[in-house]
Amino acid sequence: MSEMRNMVQLELRDVTHSFNGKVVLDIPHLSIEGGKIYGVVGPNGSGKTTLLSIMNLLIRPSTGQLFFEGSPVRYEEGNRLEFQRSMAMTLQTPYLFNTTVEANIAYGLRARGTPKRERAAAIEAALQQVGLRDFATRRARELSGGEMQLVSIARALVIDPKILFLDEPTANVDLRHIRQLEEVITAINGDRGTTIVLTTHNLSQAYRIAHHVFPFFEGRLVPSTMHNLFGGAIKASPDGPYFDTGRVRIWIPQDFSSSSSNHISVNPEDIIVSKEPFTSSARNRYEGIVTEVIERGGRVDLAINAGETFRVHITGYSLRRLGLTVGSRIYVTFKATSVHLL
Repeated sequence: MSEMRNMVQLELRDVTHSFNGKVVLDIPHLSIEGGKIYGVVGPNGSGKTTLLSIMNLLIRPSTGQLFFEGSPVRYEEGNRLEFQRSMAMTLQTPYLFNTTVEANIAYGLRARGTPKRERAAAIEAALQQVGLRDFATRRARELSGGEMQLVSIARALVIDPKILFLDEPTANVDLRHIRQLEEVITAINGDRGTTIVLTTHNLSQAYRIAHHVFPFFEGRLVPSTMHNLFGGAIKASPDGPYFDTGRVRIWIPQDFSSSSSNHISVNPEDIIVSKEPFTSSARNRYEGIVTEVIERGGRVDLAINAGETFRVHITGYSLRRLGLTVGSRIYVTFKATSVHLL
């Protein structure tokens, strides 16, 4: 598939989708180039799965046009099925048949009438690719969540799709299998040149493995990734308005008190981290535990569990000066004016 690299493989133009009279998706333009990994990042309920289903031609959009390799998708004239045969999709909770791993993976090949000898070679290659070569005769429904997701990917991979769509592939998976799945996804793209589009609410994961990241919020692509995106409600108190996430109380500017917004974001650049409580006029101060440290050249991305998980950017120098590692106890501090309503 190397000939597809850097060529526009899938394109959406003026695509919208409505449900019960409400517009749940509004994409003026989106293009996917062959041979790359794309991450669609956003909170649960933002429309990521709907977007993937439209891109995979499972759902016809209410308005707009899709193009596959430059040709318009014509739902009535039947080329949708032709194009769809070049795609595959896995779900957040994979459905596996109550049979062996090998039989599950063979399903798509049997449906296409692939000869037995070719099926065996393709199944072997797919099992090898996802690291389940010794699992062929195991019962699929007796596997762990991570292993089941790997079987689902192998079942999609065995038909050799040009585009592989992965809907929250690591959402219900333990940490060990998250790392394994990320390695498998990267290897599939590198070894086979398969274009991969995955959805996730994990920003760090998207930036680890994707060549391009599309921030997504309430059915729309937004200009920049919204780190520290929290849902909840604005409430009043004698000390001023605050945003209640259900886990923490985040103080907000006084002029936000009349808003009905149910989402806020906090820029990770505006958050101060310290080993001791930071003395300042900032009203938002929380004690937490470092749960993730990712170094990117001179910048370090931290994830800190302080009731909610806060993403923070610091320098490598600050990381070493503070002596932070996973498990370190730390304080996060930011001003009410650093909170943005969405």
